Amino acid sequence: MADGPSAADLALLDPDGTFALRLAEDRTTLARLAGEIGAMEPGGGRSDCLAAIELVAHRLAGAAGTFGHAAVSSAALDLEDQVIALRKGADNRSAVASGLAVLVGALDRALGSDQSD
Repeated sequence: MADGPSAADLALLDPDGTFALRLAEDRTTLARLAGEIGAMEPGGGRSDCLAAIELVAHRLAGAAGTFGHAAVSSAALDLEDQVIALRKGADNRSAVASGLAVLVGALDRALGSDQSD
């Protein structure tokens, strides 16, 4: 399935056709959280924000690949790894911010539009 799932597969995987809506919602959430990452003080109040980013990235890493969005899945997996490292004390906040930008861009391409905030 290198080219993604067939129409019949998608009908089974997403019978109500809402996966694209979920991608758009996740894109909006990640763009908002990217702003929070940029505004937070080092070491201050970041656990809720990072947990939210990690949750969305984890969900996207699995689901996007299933629906044929390999770039989204890969970017989400990379972001999840960066967030886990930051939560464990790594000094990689800029890598998390960059990973968020890459994932939002991959989501924009998957959605077929440039959804600027």
